[in-house]
Amino acid sequence: AVEFNPHVPQYLLEEKPIILPPEHLLKRGDSEAVAYAFNHAAHWKEVPGSIKFLECFWKDTFKLIPFPLEKGKLFHPYTSGTEETDRELLPLFHDVSVYPKKELPFFLVFTAGLCLFYSFH
Repeated sequence: AVEFNPHVPQYLLEEKPIILPPEHLLKRGDSEAVAYAFNHAAHWKEVPGSIKFLECFWKDTFKLIPFPLEKGKLFHPYTSGTEETDRELLPLFHDVSVYPKKELPFFLVFTAGLCLFYSFH
């Protein structure tokens, strides 16, 4: 489930505020996560230990999901335009979460910086 919509745990763990969900949802998007959390956060809190389990499981799962430039066995890549569509569906004040984050591995950033440094000296 975390691989299908990695935005949900942020809302269930109250790292992001739960707002009123939009009228339309984008599958696997932030708008779907908002709607899920809005409707099911109370159920999660009723089960003892479920939030703590989610917190531990979610952080460990995210360590296993590959960088966006790589293709994992179980991780299904997002379609293009997911972020833009969620921005249209959710209110302007809502900070849309984006996954996969557009970050490069540290090794690539470090190597590029090193090359640039030596190219100017």
